[in-house]
Amino acid sequence: MLNGTSGASVRLSYLKIRDVTTKDEEANGASTYVAVLPAAEILKIGTDGNLRSYIPAHESKKRNLVHKAIARTIRENPDRFSQLNAGFLIGASKITVDDNKKTVTLRDASVNNGAQSQGEINQYIEECAKRGETPVDFAIRCELSIEPDSSSRTNIAVARNTATRIQGISIAGKHGYFQDLNASFRKVHPHQELATSETDVEEKYVDSRMLLQVLWAMMPEELAPENRRTIEARMRAYKNAAYCLQDFMQIFDTRTTDQGNAARYAFFIDMAGYAWREYLNWKTHPDWNDKRLLGHLRQAVRNDDGIIKEISDGIVFPILSALSRFVKQNKGGHWRIVYPEVWQDEDMLIAARRQLSQCDGRPMLMGRSGNAYEALMILTEMAERYSKKVGAS
Repeated sequence: MLNGTSGASVRLSYLKIRDVTTKDEEANGASTYVAVLPAAEILKIGTDGNLRSYIPAHESKKRNLVHKAIARTIRENPDRFSQLNAGFLIGASKITVDDNKKTVTLRDASVNNGAQSQGEINQYIEECAKRGETPVDFAIRCELSIEPDSSSRTNIAVARNTATRIQGISIAGKHGYFQDLNASFRKVHPHQELATSETDVEEKYVDSRMLLQVLWAMMPEELAPENRRTIEARMRAYKNAAYCLQDFMQIFDTRTTDQGNAARYAFFIDMAGYAWREYLNWKTHPDWNDKRLLGHLRQAVRNDDGIIKEISDGIVFPILSALSRFVKQNKGGHWRIVYPEVWQDEDMLIAARRQLSQCDGRPMLMGRSGNAYEALMILTEMAERYSKKVGAS
């Protein structure tokens, strides 16, 4: 549970710490340190009371797309957390560093930037405790801003929080990039809609960036741009949501002047709801339950009764990429996924589980493994080829 520490001292264990104070800061009686801490240490620090009107606290019931992206990193790529996260700004009035014990003591400590990440770390640790699991040990990077004057600390905190950049999804949403996509999506999922802003927080909203990642993963090879036809390029659908959004926006902008992009845009619109249905199906397939997936390796998340709630995206994306072989245009010219008559889901589940084992059981490595993508693609190619032979006989 997060503690309020205003006016008190808090002692943190650190892994590394460096004094990066400038001469100007020294002249003002201030100092700055950069520290690397075990993630759980951030939970010892609360939000200073005089900042609450400026800095919003983390609200677990109003988790937006930013919260969910942070949570996904913690659960699936914790070893990349510090690279994918902007880090924490901790304000304090005084600091004492003990190099022998590798501890730092802060007076009037406050998390002034990073409350969302702090809340997601707290929620993750609480979920692990509830399930009786040991949380994954990962590190975080913090800037320790030491300023004796309380009003100056407030000014620093407010300035650093109001400097946040506008998120790409809000820009895309404001300019109408998701309008057609959302209309098509809702035909298949009438009770949901695509998020067009980071402030779309209700459960009915689906992450538009994630949908685009799914669609890029499932795009047939013959339709994909030249730079998207390699296995390495396919893996980008899993690795880089911003890349997928940027490329979709470029296709949208040129859909009326570029014949290839016109066809690709039609694919995105046709497949929006169906691709998401495939994603949910493979992420929550009931037959994963007998595949011995492990929670502590973040392969799967289980309900309280032990039933798998969902599996990691690192396992799902190589499957979706392989299923691109089954995405075809129907007689009406619309893109749909059509499974061959010989297809059995169990074959894919077994093959994916074997590839996960080849990646040391780590979903993140599987999502970035060219061999995993190749192996599952061979499975769908064989099913398609065999189905044609059966149909011709």
